[in-house]
Amino acid sequence: MRLSRIHTSKDSRNKLSALSSRTGLLPNILCRIGLMLSLAEPNQPEVDIDASDGSEFHRDTLMGEWDPLIVALLEEWCITNGIGTDNKTLVKYFRAHLNRGVRLLYGRVKRLEDLANIIPF
Repeated sequence: MRLSRIHTSKDSRNKLSALSSRTGLLPNILCRIGLMLSLAEPNQPEVDIDASDGSEFHRDTLMGEWDPLIVALLEEWCITNGIGTDNKTLVKYFRAHLNRGVRLLYGRVKRLEDLANIIPF
């Protein structure tokens, strides 16, 4: 996936700020967790996202050493859902899952300890 900078929506930026305050975790870590939550959801995320006033992340900061795994999971999700895996499609769904994941995380995590409840064992 060719993408060097990732933009969130304004709503996601605000939710990340609140989540970071609640948990003490950095926004990039919260985005990774949210992205995984979104990929686990059975339905498709909304793809039309206004990212004009959101946060900007460098890909290396956002995905870190997990970049190859995250891209592989996204590709697998696209294949499973009958969606193409060309670069434009991957970027579109990456942003969609990232923003939906932040919303999901925001609704489920009020404090750091709540993260234990969203991770299946």
